[in-house]
Amino acid sequence: MSIELFGHPFSSYTQKVLTALYESATPFTWRVLDNAEAWGELASLWPVKLMPVLVDDGTPVIESSIIIEHVAPRLVPSLQVRLLDRFFDLYVHLPMQKIVGD
Repeated sequence: MSIELFGHPFSSYTQKVLTALYESATPFTWRVLDNAEAWGELASLWPVKLMPVLVDDGTPVIESSIIIEHVAPRLVPSLQVRLLDRFFDLYVHLPMQKIVGD
C-alpha cells in the first residue's frame, strides 16, 4: 500500500490528518505544498485545489475527516466524536485558516 499526503504544515486540516497517520502508525510520503509544481500535482488530483488530499494506491481521498476515517477508523468511534470534529472544523479551524491564508 502506497500512501501520499498532500498538505501544508500551517494548515490545521493537514495537522488533523498528520495526527491520525502518526497515531495509527500508517507509513506515508509527505508531499508539502510549498511550490508551483506541488500545487500543480495537487490540482491534477483534486481540481478544487483544497488540502489535504491523501492518495492511497492512486486513488485520491479528500477532506480531512474522510481521510481520518479512511486511515484510522478507530479514531472516530461515535457520533459525538463526529459532531465535535465538525464543530471544530466549521467554527474554529475555518476562521483560523482564513487568517493563515491572508
